Amino acid sequence: MSDDKYRHKWWGWGLEGIEYDMDARPSLWPWIRQKGELGDDPDLRPRVDLSEIRLPPARNTESLASALRMVVGDCNVRGDDDDRLVHCYGRSYRDVARLRAGIVDTAPDLVVYPGGHDDVVRIVELATQHGATLVPFGGGTNVAGCVERTAHDSRPGITLDMRRMNRLLAVDAQSRTADLEPGLFGPQIEEALAPHGLTLGHHPDSYIYSTLGGWLATRSAGTQSNVYGKIEDMVVGMTVVTPTGVIETRALPAASNGPDLNRLLVGSEGTFGVITRATMRVHAIPEYEDYRMLLFPTFQDGFAALHECVQCGYMPSLARLSDEAETEFMFAAKHPATGFQRWIEGPAKKLLKARGYGRPAALVLAFEGPRQLTLELRRGAMAIFKKHRTFDLGASPGESWKESRYDVPYLRDFMMDYGAIADSFETSTVWSNLMRLYETSNEALRRVIGDVTGFHGYIGSHISHLYETGACLYYTIAVRCREGSTPEEAIEQYSEIKRVATETFVSGGGALSHHHGVGYEHRPWIERELSERGLASLRQLKESLDPDGIMNPGGLLASEGPARIDGSD
Repeated sequence: MSDDKYRHKWWGWGLEGIEYDMDARPSLWPWIRQKGELGDDPDLRPRVDLSEIRLPPARNTESLASALRMVVGDCNVRGDDDDRLVHCYGRSYRDVARLRAGIVDTAPDLVVYPGGHDDVVRIVELATQHGATLVPFGGGTNVAGCVERTAHDSRPGITLDMRRMNRLLAVDAQSRTADLEPGLFGPQIEEALAPHGLTLGHHPDSYIYSTLGGWLATRSAGTQSNVYGKIEDMVVGMTVVTPTGVIETRALPAASNGPDLNRLLVGSEGTFGVITRATMRVHAIPEYEDYRMLLFPTFQDGFAALHECVQCGYMPSLARLSDEAETEFMFAAKHPATGFQRWIEGPAKKLLKARGYGRPAALVLAFEGPRQLTLELRRGAMAIFKKHRTFDLGASPGESWKESRYDVPYLRDFMMDYGAIADSFETSTVWSNLMRLYETSNEALRRVIGDVTGFHGYIGSHISHLYETGACLYYTIAVRCREGSTPEEAIEQYSEIKRVATETFVSGGGALSHHHGVGYEHRPWIERELSERGLASLRQLKESLDPDGIMNPGGLLASEGPARIDGSD
């Protein structure tokens, strides 16, 4: 088994010893107490001690484990409670809330760490022979329930942790492609490509602790997707081990050879097979990059500016437009100014307010690429933004955002320490519907949060991941649980908020998910998203590739009936 450099702490996000640095943001905690209605001295909600957690008894898998050890070695087949616990859930609010309360209803019987493609082929064969299920596992960061085995399956359960498969297999610098193994974490990919002057350029919020295989399995999006595309736009070839054989697609720039198998396999969430290789489009490390922050008088002004930019062909590599509520959070969470910057900050705020920026909307913007072309792109985009009354705060706040962009999941853990529900919901829709869906979703969230918790809470949103036809709409919520709630009751409150958010997105013309995937969290809506015949077709494809239903049987294409929002059936 590999080291634990990227393994999550058992009770939350990231590594042990790394938590949200509230001391470095002295304005944030008072703001949170006020917005979250926590009071002046809120009580901490202690987590259960690790020693108190009781996992479901492991099934007798000795003959299977013995056969697996012959393939991957003794140390790479694990059945101890520590490994089983780390691999039982992902990292959604519901997952973390259950872990903190010691509620572990399901866990793998074995965790296996393959070292390469041939290992995976043999493991899939052994699982089929022994009637065991397989759940592929990358970094375990998924927030939709894509890595959890179903508690109702009586078969032995194996979680296939892919982190040992972390090699750069080949680079074609002239064609700008790279063959990568699926267990590479985000930083490992960039470290491997950097000596070749190349980058994948895929930076989701989970970048540090998520893997290429997980990105492909869930159709991930990175912050620079405006220019590089989502992960399905980056892949040009794959090798996938299924229970009925190996699928290989050739790394071609384009083809007319029937349906695109890459597109069928990407987003399948481990239900068809196990990805063992991906040929990815890569890019030259940008010669020039510019991160900055702009302010607009209103969210509507920023929306109009972004839409015009896209329609005129001035696509920034990153654009993240926060509404007024999220902008307020961003400024509360910033590190305090010092020296001259601190001296001018007071007058600057007064000037902004006098000019109509009393409660502005912030746009984090980035341009990157060849220097001359990027400067021309920036000039064109900034000319459009100025038409929409933007105020350019410059590079410093943009760089600060870049440096802290992976910190927010740690803040969710901090909020949960004080009994708060905190999570994010995302969708996408066309430009003509985006602001309407934004208003409808805001109203629905305000109503359901008040109804189920008795508090107003915090609701913030941003627009990101721009396309010619539309964009992603992303919500973050935080609210106190209802007074006196047990952990189970808090999860029920969250589940109702999640249900209403998702129903509002789907009914309002938005996507079920833009980049979080399906899993059990979104499965109740999947037929409405794909149509009855479309879903049936995918199930028939699964039957062809996985006739015994051993691959991630409780997830995307589970056939035992509609899932409840709490994950049970």
